[in-house]
Amino acid sequence: MITEPRAGGRGDDVAWKSGSTGGSQRILLTGGRAPAALELARLLRSAGHTVFAAESAPRHLCRASRAVERSFAVPAPASDPRGFADALSRLAAEHRIDALVPTCEEIFHISRGLDRFPSGCSVLASPLDSLDRLHHKGSFIRAAEQAGLPAPRTVSVASPDGWLPLLADPDFADGLVLKPAYSRFASRVILIDARGGRDALSLSVREATVRRLAASGIAPERPWVAQKLLRGVEWCTYGVAHDGALTAFAAYRSRFRAGRGASIHFRAEPHPALMDWVSRFVRHARFTGQIAFDFMALPDGAVYPLECNPRATSGIHLFTPADGLAEALLSPERLIAGGTVATPAPGAGAMLSAAMLTYGLAQAARERRLSEWLRAFAGSRDAVYRRGDAGPAAEQLRLYAWLRRTAAKRGVTLQEASTIDIEWNGER
Repeated sequence: MITEPRAGGRGDDVAWKSGSTGGSQRILLTGGRAPAALELARLLRSAGHTVFAAESAPRHLCRASRAVERSFAVPAPASDPRGFADALSRLAAEHRIDALVPTCEEIFHISRGLDRFPSGCSVLASPLDSLDRLHHKGSFIRAAEQAGLPAPRTVSVASPDGWLPLLADPDFADGLVLKPAYSRFASRVILIDARGGRDALSLSVREATVRRLAASGIAPERPWVAQKLLRGVEWCTYGVAHDGALTAFAAYRSRFRAGRGASIHFRAEPHPALMDWVSRFVRHARFTGQIAFDFMALPDGAVYPLECNPRATSGIHLFTPADGLAEALLSPERLIAGGTVATPAPGAGAMLSAAMLTYGLAQAARERRLSEWLRAFAGSRDAVYRRGDAGPAAEQLRLYAWLRRTAAKRGVTLQEASTIDIEWNGER
């Protein structure tokens, strides 16, 4: 285990101010490569907590941040889950950690080893069965239906041609979306537009889709799902819950993206229907932890969930220290007792500047939305760079170089390389 000193010293000029979250705690974050983890580290440090980070990537944003006291290298959970859990357990004991807060897909590996952690260390994660049920794109929809909430028709597909009969189903008259039951970034999504009916789909499109699914290794033990194609406005939400009580919530539209996948620009917008849906879902599931959803809002005002991410996501970037996210995560008793929820200020904007200058600008040019892109870019703060804490901005270049090497070595995309050593695909 390698200990990495944080950049800078206590005398540096970052104004980390103590908040009112019920006393200082010693917090261990995992997933420090993600901008969301960096944002969380800064928010927790501003609230007066001492923040540590543990990561399997040799380069990550949190190791360069002055919000992080120390950073530790740990085994990659996807290839060495036992070593990963043991390393975190030792760190929790040695550094008297009060709370372990996972941020990315390493949460599944942590949840599998919850019994390994010292009794004095709380872990902000639900049991593995609960997390896996929400991460799986088919079982999540069934969970929403069991909660009595509206959800799009979603069917498991276990063979390359298993989706073809659905084209004759009235629920899929407009088309369907195919995606692996375990996936991320929408990197493998296949959209089938069938508004003209099954016969309108060319034989070449059907054959190409069947070949693509066959090449993916689809099988009963590696299923995909076919989901009804919905047309509307895509929204994302991020929230925190404790035993079914929602303590933090943010909603934002997905305007600019890296390809089809992750959003790269975020602007807080109130959406009562989404907040109500999420509140009802976490209450029914008695969920504890960070939880995010992708939704489609239809023209008639109805909202339908597309998938769930039971972990941190980019919605964190919408919160400031004054919004109470640290309290919602670590000491939510007052919020729960008062029936209040921490939310960001409407209109708060953030972005991943490098991605906005590449993916976002290309999307804006392609869709003839340059004016909207300019307004979004000018009105949003960068999620990585922070005056007085500029180290992560330089570190992201080193992280990018590591991701490129990993992608080339493993024969995957950059997005896939960013999670390949931590992701969870239902392994037991």
